[in-house]
Amino acid sequence: MANPLRQNIVALTILQAANMLLPLATFPYLLRVLRPGHFGEYVFAQAIVGYLVLLTEYGFNWSSTAYVARVQNDRYAVSKIFWATQGAKALIAVVCLAILLLAAFFVARLRELLPVLLATYPLVIGTVLFPQWLFQGLERMMFTTISILSARLLLLPLTFFLVHSPADTWIASLISSTSMVAAGLVASILIAKNRMIIAMMPSKADIIEALREGWHTFISTAAISLYTTTNSVVLGFLAGNAAVGYFGVADKIRNVAQAPLGPLSNAIYPRVTALFSEDSAKAFALVRKMFYLLGSTMLLASVALWAGAELIVRVAMGPGYEPAVVVLKWMALMPLLICLSNVLGVQVMLPLGMKKKVSEILIASGFFNLALLFPLVSLYGAQGAAMSALATEFLVTTSMALYLIKCKVPAFQTRMHRDEI
Repeated sequence: MANPLRQNIVALTILQAANMLLPLATFPYLLRVLRPGHFGEYVFAQAIVGYLVLLTEYGFNWSSTAYVARVQNDRYAVSKIFWATQGAKALIAVVCLAILLLAAFFVARLRELLPVLLATYPLVIGTVLFPQWLFQGLERMMFTTISILSARLLLLPLTFFLVHSPADTWIASLISSTSMVAAGLVASILIAKNRMIIAMMPSKADIIEALREGWHTFISTAAISLYTTTNSVVLGFLAGNAAVGYFGVADKIRNVAQAPLGPLSNAIYPRVTALFSEDSAKAFALVRKMFYLLGSTMLLASVALWAGAELIVRVAMGPGYEPAVVVLKWMALMPLLICLSNVLGVQVMLPLGMKKKVSEILIASGFFNLALLFPLVSLYGAQGAAMSALATEFLVTTSMALYLIKCKVPAFQTRMHRDEI
């Protein structure tokens, strides 16, 4: 691996380690203070605002990353992409606030939680301010680590100082969401200090072009939400806050278990994208290394989750969260499946220009999840949501593998020439 790639992987590994360790300082405290019902409100509000974050990101973390990676040595071109993307995100964020207020006006369940929802909304503002896609495309992921880590360390003590009872759920949400805004401000300082971007005003045409180019990746990420974020939302409406709390606890533990996937995937994606336009054999060699390294790591993580579910919930969550054990067992295989679909979809299909097919697979899988989700949640609550998520991840991974086989893409052969595709 080239030195910049190693540096990016190290930077993101540090960040991911912090993402695993820092919540251990506050997560058990929040669970015990808020209890399952109010922790469920906390998770439910994050899921609702998660839709708005998804809309604001609009797939730019993949589309704009790829374009910046291709022109990373041209400061003017990078700046043009930066301002067009940021302009598009800012416009979307304004629309998102209007959507949230209108939804709360018409939906009683959301109106009841409006203080918590508004306290969570800064996540959207932070999404606009924090240009992870820029650092990723320029292969300067150390700036991502510095921005996020410094912001979270700064705000970490506030949870203990300000959150003391279930009535402080909105404060817990505000502290969590504000950390992303702080990260965005730190990132802006780093960008200005290092003169990474030239100041310019994006044209209307540039913003429209950014939206057009990000459409397929937006559809893909939106489809993913149909079997991730949507599960917590449906639980909140059909099964109540406590069920959301059990599901949310298990899902956060699952996210910690698959944490190693993030650093390598984010660091390698721009490098793989660039390599496919230069030397596909080298690109596939890098993909193979990632497949074997991450695949074995996530297999171990999945086994550990299933075998240790009861111990993990008892030690980390405390009394009152026992129903989360069976939910976590149903989710145990998901880190492995998500790893495989990431390699096949993000690292192979997207760089090879198969964006439309990725979107089709994810959309179909999202509707498959919805078809399962409502009856399973009605019958089994949080456990049903986990069952539906597992079945959907299996469908995503299998569909991607079968499509690549059908297209005779020799992803894991030792040699590969672009004209073979």
